[in-house]
Amino acid sequence: MGADGTEGGPVVASFFSGCGGLDLGFERAGFDVILASDQWESAAETYRSNRPDVRFLEEDVRELDDDDLRETVRETGHDPDDVDVVIGGPPCQGFSRLNNERIELDEMEKDRRNTLFEEFLRMVTVLDPQLVLMENVRDLINRQTSDDRYVKDLIVRQFETEGYNCEYRVLEAERYGVPQKRRRIFFIGTNRDVPIRFPEPTTPSEANWRTAGEALADVTDALPNVTYANTQEKTLERIRHVPPGGYYRDLPDRLKTKKYRCDCDDTDACPHEPEIVKRYGTYLRRLHPEEPSLTVSTNVFIHPTEDRYLTPREMARLQTFPDEFAFEGTKTDVMKQIGNAVPVGLAERLAERFREYYPEIREVDRVDPDVYEQQSLTDIA
Repeated sequence: MGADGTEGGPVVASFFSGCGGLDLGFERAGFDVILASDQWESAAETYRSNRPDVRFLEEDVRELDDDDLRETVRETGHDPDDVDVVIGGPPCQGFSRLNNERIELDEMEKDRRNTLFEEFLRMVTVLDPQLVLMENVRDLINRQTSDDRYVKDLIVRQFETEGYNCEYRVLEAERYGVPQKRRRIFFIGTNRDVPIRFPEPTTPSEANWRTAGEALADVTDALPNVTYANTQEKTLERIRHVPPGGYYRDLPDRLKTKKYRCDCDDTDACPHEPEIVKRYGTYLRRLHPEEPSLTVSTNVFIHPTEDRYLTPREMARLQTFPDEFAFEGTKTDVMKQIGNAVPVGLAERLAERFREYYPEIREVDRVDPDVYEQQSLTDIA
């Protein structure tokens, strides 16, 4: 039974699923998510508690062989050939180092985390779906190897060597009804002779973007994951001085952090004045009530109109999770799950685009990508 209540809804298998933001978007668009996987315990607990009917594998997919994967699919009551779509966001931490756009080939090979993309693609080749959606950090679009090849292009070529035409695009979440300025790169692959289509923006102009103020307007203490920060008075005084859309830089100098930069042992007798410490733009950042939020991460924002930090529930609102979706784990774990997720609203727009292909795509001829045989992404030196 599909999530839209109809028989024969397209079947989805999800890997590197996290707490399930991407999966929830596909369910809302009428897909039947039958299998999910992640080795992060707290995310697995969250997923299971919210989607108990989905078969969830809490293990490292690198330890899952092809036959085990096929058998796990059969345990859901489906044949492996039934899987229409594979989705997921394999982390590529080694491709996303700050202030380092060029990646040495030997570093790529040594960083075992980069093999996770290859494991994701292995799941794809075993299940042979018609469509694939892979999500990753926006910075991936700039990453180059030391021999001047872009990682994103190597990913596309590796899809093609497995029989999938592949295209990528960076999507801006605020243009799809999400009250948050968030950039992520999405790869869409298909092994059928059909054009690859990304969703058109539903809120294309700034005038109709959803704002943080709108998203947070009616949050109540009765909802799950409403945990208020125990903030010290000194920090509260700073918070009171941050204007809408402002941050640490906008504080009066007397409230900014100061530090002695000299070598004097006795700061009481030191003739030097302490210098003001600079901070990054997310530190003590207050959201503007009439603008979308900045990118949600583990850095907690100040409420747009109240002198306090946002609760995890409010951060989840900015990620367009429904209020009944409860997160499990410590507050740190919960914030990380929320920050790592694909906004549910954006996932739903992508899934609606995918839904347009069904059921006709199942009968379309396979593609034959014109590619050369390339080495593994982590073995290309």
